[in-house]
Amino acid sequence: MVNTEMTIPTIHFHEGTLILEHWQEEKEPPCFEWDVRTKQWRALAIQYPKIRDIFLKSHLNFEDQASAFLTCDFKWKLEFEPYPFQKEAVDAWIGTGKRGSIVLPTGSGKSFVALDIMHQTQISTLIVCPTLDLMFQWYDRITDTFGIEIGLLGGGYHEIQPVTVTTYDSAYRHMDQYGNRFGLLIFDEIHHLPAESYRQIPELSMASFRLGLTATYRRSDSRHVDLNHLVGPVVYEKDVREMSGEFLADYEIRRIRIPLTDEERSDYEQRNMTYSSYVRDQNIRFFGDRWQTFISQSGYNPEARKAMLARKEMRYIVFGAEKKLEVLESLLKQHSNDRILIFTQDNALVYKISETYLIPALTHQTDKTERKHILQSFREGRYRYLVTSKVLNEGVDVPEANVAIILSGSASEIEYSQRRGRILRKRGEKKAILYEIIAEGTRETNMSYRRRPDRADQ
Repeated sequence: MVNTEMTIPTIHFHEGTLILEHWQEEKEPPCFEWDVRTKQWRALAIQYPKIRDIFLKSHLNFEDQASAFLTCDFKWKLEFEPYPFQKEAVDAWIGTGKRGSIVLPTGSGKSFVALDIMHQTQISTLIVCPTLDLMFQWYDRITDTFGIEIGLLGGGYHEIQPVTVTTYDSAYRHMDQYGNRFGLLIFDEIHHLPAESYRQIPELSMASFRLGLTATYRRSDSRHVDLNHLVGPVVYEKDVREMSGEFLADYEIRRIRIPLTDEERSDYEQRNMTYSSYVRDQNIRFFGDRWQTFISQSGYNPEARKAMLARKEMRYIVFGAEKKLEVLESLLKQHSNDRILIFTQDNALVYKISETYLIPALTHQTDKTERKHILQSFREGRYRYLVTSKVLNEGVDVPEANVAIILSGSASEIEYSQRRGRILRKRGEKKAILYEIIAEGTRETNMSYRRRPDRADQ
């Protein structure tokens, strides 16, 4: 008697791809391509849900040896009553096939939406975060919510559990090993995902269910359109204006324009002339290949190097303008009883402000123990002010903060929204204020306009 079992088409997982064995049909298998190196039918793991669906609808008898998804018994340890918009978001995600992104402002409780989705999906889950701080925050939140053992991948940890939290960097390095283990992928701050390397995370995963979370979905390079394929479309979205007052703190924006001193103005104009002449002559634009070419040329072309240095010096003049620090001192006195976050664009100014006003500083150079102490002291009110460059832009929960002062920043809408979001978490009748200090008659005026998510937000 002939054993026909071995002739059944069989799907295996191999290093982020699917291998199809024992294919006996005359036509090519859907979604697979012939790998001439290994003489096998192969497809990216992301095709798994589509392949499985086609095979089942075709009533094809096949064996699935690829999937290692586990059913999980998520039970609420801490009950919470979702806001109406959180329930709407979950329902929208489920209603669109359990794929897609949810776009909600910072401070609105996106993580609770994800926890509810985990509870309703009940399948092994991988949560991907941009930073180690966020990774540990997710670890604590999931542990507190479900009371289960959580795996960690990143920051020196390599512990894989049915629910595992990782960073984008670690997921990129290891997804080829674990791409068949998780049926649900959750991407926190999903606007990072379209990067050339990170996009391999969803491509090498078999997960049928995919969730993206962010407050800043759209990217200036338009690569967010790739997320439709990698994770799914935007299924639910609300902006700050829709939620301010009821679900987020009421807030206002105050823009203070300051003049440069005569000496600063002279230095700025001199360097602006050097920079602008080169940019104009070379037809440089702030995007695309020409800008990258300019950066490359500054490494070996004396004129390009001179222009790049002039640009850098202009930014130093504007970012650390004397009048800005005078305004900062005035605001610190005015808000002496508030919790204030001060944002700058570079670490040099962070340390100058820290030393001048005896304010704790947070940069990428701050070690983990000191960072934890500073943030905890700020939450408890022992420190009322913090100054930082970029490390508080993303994923740090400081709901006590009610005043943000932007002394300098980039033209990025994402960065601006993240900084604003740090003070919007609801706390009683908290009223939040965002100050933006802008040097008049400089390129910073245009940068300030370009970074506003809503141009009507003047």
